[in-house]
Amino acid sequence: MPNKGSPVALITGGTTGIGGATAQELASRGYSLLLVALSDPDNLVAQLREAGAPVDFFAADLISPELVARQSIERAIDLYGQLDLLVNCAGTISHKDPLLITEQDWDRIFAINLKAPFFFMQQALPHLITSKGSIINVSSTNAIKPMAGNQLYDSLKAALNNLTQGFSLQYRSSGVRVNAIMPGGVRTPLTEGWLKTFLGRETTEEDFDIPSIGKPEKIAKVIAALASDELSWVNGVTLPVDGGYGLG
Repeated sequence: MPNKGSPVALITGGTTGIGGATAQELASRGYSLLLVALSDPDNLVAQLREAGAPVDFFAADLISPELVARQSIERAIDLYGQLDLLVNCAGTISHKDPLLITEQDWDRIFAINLKAPFFFMQQALPHLITSKGSIINVSSTNAIKPMAGNQLYDSLKAALNNLTQGFSLQYRSSGVRVNAIMPGGVRTPLTEGWLKTFLGRETTEEDFDIPSIGKPEKIAKVIAALASDELSWVNGVTLPVDGGYGLG
C-alpha cells in the first residue's frame, strides 16, 4: 500500500528504457507507481518492491489504447485512490523504407505513439484535475529535426508535440500542467533496435560510448523535475533534452 500522502504516477512503457529509469527515479522520490507495458523483462517491479516502493504492473499492448487507458487508470485509482502524474513514455518505431510501409505498419505505430497518449490523457484528466496534477509526454528531437527513413516516427512525435500544447491550452485553467520532453539520442531498447537496423549489424558498447548518446537516467531526472512543484509555472512546453547536440 502507498504511504499516506505519497504522490501517484502512471507510466506507460514503464519497465524499460526511459520509462523504467523514470519509474526508479520517481520511486526514489516517494511516488507510488503503476507501470503499464507489454512485459517486465528485467523484473523491475520486483526490484522496486524489494526496495520498499509501492508499485504495481499492468500488462497490456497499446494497439487498443482506449480500453487499456481506461482499465489501467481505473486500476491506479483502485490501488491508490488518486493520480498525480501521467508519463506517456511508450513508443515504437518503423524501420522500413517508406516505399514498403503498409497500412498495418501505420496503424500500429499510430496507435502506440499518438492514440495511446491521447486516450491516457483523456482518461487521466478527471483525476488530475482533482489532484492539480501533471502530464508529461515523451516526444523526441526528431519531431523538429526529422531523419531520413524515419517518417512515421518523426511525424507522430511532431503531432504529439502539438497534442501536448493543445491539451495544455485546454486545461490550464483546471490546474493541470501538460508538457513534453524531446530526448535526443538515448540508449534504450528502441534506440538499440533502430541502430542495429541502421548499421546492418549488432551494436557494440563503442556505438553508445559517445557524448551525443545519453543515458535514460538523465532523462528520468528531467521528467521528475518537470513534475515537481518547483517547476509549477512551466506549462505547454516541448523541451529538447539532448545535451545540446541537436544544435549540430
